[in-house]
Amino acid sequence: MMKYRELIIEKFNHDTVLVQNGLVLYFDPYQVDLVNMPRADIIFISHHHSDHCSPEDIEKVIKSDTLIIATEHSRTLLEKFRQEKQFVKEGDEFEYKDIKVRVLPAYNIDKFRSPGQLFHPRSDGGVGYIVSIKDMNLFFAGDTDNIPEMAELEDIDIAFLPISGTYVMSVEEAGKAIGLFKPKIVVPIHYGTIVGSRGQAVELQELVENNLETENQTKIKILD
Repeated sequence: MMKYRELIIEKFNHDTVLVQNGLVLYFDPYQVDLVNMPRADIIFISHHHSDHCSPEDIEKVIKSDTLIIATEHSRTLLEKFRQEKQFVKEGDEFEYKDIKVRVLPAYNIDKFRSPGQLFHPRSDGGVGYIVSIKDMNLFFAGDTDNIPEMAELEDIDIAFLPISGTYVMSVEEAGKAIGLFKPKIVVPIHYGTIVGSRGQAVELQELVENNLETENQTKIKILD
């Protein structure tokens, strides 16, 4: 767990992020433990793959008035839930309960399941989210490579970046992305359950500490 100003932030298992600031926000809940888990005001789903859009895990944290924000390809998986749902695509912007949400694309450039077939093609509609709470900007990248859109990011307080390679950015690619938009803090995600290890988060920490200029130093926070 970490605290950043008024925010309490936790990372669980594979890719799950919990942010609390009065509101309770979950990103891609997966294999969450029901014991003492707060119920969600908003659940963000980055794409339809089962380790990111898991109805079983959504059931553990949802309540009657939860808003589910998800991609169009996730619609069928979420049909069982009667709660309010908002299906989004890259470029969307909206406000809800005093937070602002901007939707970015998340996709692969060079991670292939077979020749010519990407694990996460842009056409699948996977997304990342910039969530602004007061004057704090959080960036949950989703399953993505270091895509050109990252170079356009500005004023990111905390970035949740996948680092495990194979399906998403490698440690080295994540380091290059950090150098482009220089978030204040990076929380590595997408490791430890299905693919990747904590050791890769440590590698990223060392890489950033050794390569970024002191005045622009991004801090890597490893949350277990």
